[in-house]
Amino acid sequence: MWRVAIYAREAPGRVGRVRLERQVTGLCAQIARWPDWSHVATYADQAGLGGVLPGLSRLVAEAPGWVDLVVVDGYGRLSPNRREQSALLAQLGRSGVRVVVLRPSAGRRLARMVANLALADMIGEAAR
Repeated sequence: MWRVAIYAREAPGRVGRVRLERQVTGLCAQIARWPDWSHVATYADQAGLGGVLPGLSRLVAEAPGWVDLVVVDGYGRLSPNRREQSALLAQLGRSGVRVVVLRPSAGRRLARMVANLALADMIGEAAR
């Protein structure tokens, strides 16, 4: 059984409790699809708190020895800075914690793209 923690963070300018909760809910649904994964913790931060990310700090401190996987919606959730991302991934990796990217909204994005293509095709047909 894999012990899984969620880390969610809202980007600056998109701060909102509802968005953060939607992100966590989507990741929980993804975790539930894996029968050998057990959700043990959730860490979350809202950006715009002066650069302080208490959820991420707690995750890094608590995860080693307790969590096997950290699930995120994208590496950018850990940090928008690639150098910081790399350092964080290396730190977690050294302690035996893997980071897995799951994109719960990918299906919605694909459906929206297909719908937009179909609409563009219909508009093109009507213009002829």
